[in-house]
Amino acid sequence: MKNVCIVGYGAIGPVHAKALETTDRARLYAVCDVDSGRREACRAQYGAVAYEDFDRMLQDPDIQSVHICTPHYLHYEMIRRALEAGKDVVAEKPLTRTEEELDALLKMDGAERVCVVFQNRLNPGIVKLRELIREGGLGKVKAVKAVLTWHRDRAYYEQGGWRGRYATEGGGLMINQAIHTLDYFSYLFGGAETVRALTANFSLEDVIEVEDTCMAHLGLPGGVSGVFYATNGYGENSAPFLETVFEKGTVRYRDNQLWCGDTLLAEDEPPKTGKAYWGSSHERLIRRYYDEGKYFSPRDAENTMRTLFAVYRSAAQGGGEIRIG
Repeated sequence: MKNVCIVGYGAIGPVHAKALETTDRARLYAVCDVDSGRREACRAQYGAVAYEDFDRMLQDPDIQSVHICTPHYLHYEMIRRALEAGKDVVAEKPLTRTEEELDALLKMDGAERVCVVFQNRLNPGIVKLRELIREGGLGKVKAVKAVLTWHRDRAYYEQGGWRGRYATEGGGLMINQAIHTLDYFSYLFGGAETVRALTANFSLEDVIEVEDTCMAHLGLPGGVSGVFYATNGYGENSAPFLETVFEKGTVRYRDNQLWCGDTLLAEDEPPKTGKAYWGSSHERLIRRYYDEGKYFSPRDAENTMRTLFAVYRSAAQGGGEIRIG
């Protein structure tokens, strides 16, 4: 049985806590957060040992694993220090805030022990689509389209001072919300080889310094074209849309369901906690990690992270092509 400490008990920390209840080989033992109210909420609900100081928490020999659920600018340094302290690490997205941090992390001793939280890879609809691609019954993939339309307003950014700033968030829509949708191109279709992208801030110019909208063209293996559009400027939060055109048919992942024409191929389960449009598989990912020893490592997430950073580089150049690899 592994004792787990959740570091950062804001929006996503409670989702991790709930997921840990379903595991057989791990339990929530501690919480670490600079906010006393959050620490107390976790302690009251789960009986967790409460820590305010990260380094003091790392000195606790009864903690074997830490979940990094903190703001982006803390991820790399906390992962590094946790590995040096001999802890296993489960790291929320984004794995790092910059590509330089990613390069350093991939060279770090123990980096292979980090479980990256790309939970939507385990959504039943995505699992089934990956099977269809690998089996080849519908022929080769000819084209891919992904769309994400969410809503983030002034209040969202003002409740966390680190959001909406390059120095602390690393970007906006792409590094925070749309990264899971971008991840589909890496996980399902072999990873982007080239990127051309444009970003803009259409709805929150007086609130944030980062992007709220992105459109991109992704060059995939075999000459397949991928088209990507995402925005935080929509009026509601919609489930991601993913269309895959095969030689013998078109498969659409919409409203958390996978369809081929009028045939329902798979359906995601509603999440027990968190928001449905986040995806439903935090519990599945965390249970899989502790009970089965299976997880997505930084190497498994590398193409997604490099594609993300390529999007930003391309946008900074006015849409110029960036080659990945």
